[in-house]
Amino acid sequence: MGVIGLKRVWNTIAFCVVEGYGSSRRANVTVETIHGDIFDCVDIYKQPALLHPLLDKERIRRTIAKELEKQRLKAKQPQKDQFSYFNAEEYWLNKEGCPYWNCSYSTSDKGTGTATNSQRCLPKGISIKASPAINRFTGASTIVTLYNPQVNGPGQYTSATIFLESGDATNLEQIQTGWIVHPQLNGDGRTRLYTYWTADGHQKTGCYNSICPGFVQLSSEIPVDYAFPKVSLPQYDSQELQIQIYKDQEYYLQLFSVFVIGLWPDDIFKALRNGSETVRYGGQAHTPAGETVSPPMGNGQFWAGYKRLTCRMRQIMYGVDIDQEVQPDESLVQTHRDRCYCEGNENNARDGYWDYNFLFGGPGNCTDAPPTC
Repeated sequence: MGVIGLKRVWNTIAFCVVEGYGSSRRANVTVETIHGDIFDCVDIYKQPALLHPLLDKERIRRTIAKELEKQRLKAKQPQKDQFSYFNAEEYWLNKEGCPYWNCSYSTSDKGTGTATNSQRCLPKGISIKASPAINRFTGASTIVTLYNPQVNGPGQYTSATIFLESGDATNLEQIQTGWIVHPQLNGDGRTRLYTYWTADGHQKTGCYNSICPGFVQLSSEIPVDYAFPKVSLPQYDSQELQIQIYKDQEYYLQLFSVFVIGLWPDDIFKALRNGSETVRYGGQAHTPAGETVSPPMGNGQFWAGYKRLTCRMRQIMYGVDIDQEVQPDESLVQTHRDRCYCEGNENNARDGYWDYNFLFGGPGNCTDAPPTC
């Protein structure tokens, strides 16, 4: 038995199968969030992601069934307080979302959902490339502060992101996830969870979230464009997002070490099937061609050395094997900043709280003069 929620953009209704894959019993179910996002409940085994022509659909269906069983077992176990960030009763107007146990949510967003080469930008932060000591990366994770920087126009966006990627600029295979403020994509200026993928350098493949077939939604609680109800303010940085991409046979997206949101199937990639050549961590900010006022990044400011006043990533780790994450080899870390945005104070506290961490961000609105980092 499985249903997912499909965000309503047009006046079309998808059906939810309430007795399992292949059942003929159907019911029209629509659910709404506290932010006004409307979802139609649909069969999890018939979600649009499974229409990708390269997918081994039977294998992915078996994977979905396996993950749903894991969710059932995990739900029976008591969770630590730090894992209770998401509360379905507070997020969905009906207090539960799609009204069946193993429902999950995929989205068709308000924006175009695609990005051309001219719209992409490297993050301001850090990157680590594969080396003789680390042949390939099997994942990436961090804890990042949640903020809500406001962009200067609907075509702009700003994000805090982790990346896995392989290939060169024209052949780039990439997975992204993190938080984003993107009015054109989401129809509002809220801070939301997001995903993005491409298999050819953003030319003909890939999209945000579930706009095109590719990312398979698994979560029974959290939609892939989840709007975070609470964000931090400078000096009051209590709101954080723990986010992880890890590879089993597929690449999985997990939040707070307990919520598996979905997966990117191996079938949609070539180079990434064997792991990634590069991992990246940091912020992105995009200004459309013709606009001169760039958006803020992070929390819109950069105070070198002040972790409570600047957006940060801490407990940065990357995967070097299945189920094995390590802290960065500091000799391999490369830093990235530009004339608009800063990165700094990267260090490894080795204390179990900060561990490897760095600061990033800036106000945008830059001129030819470099920012004070």
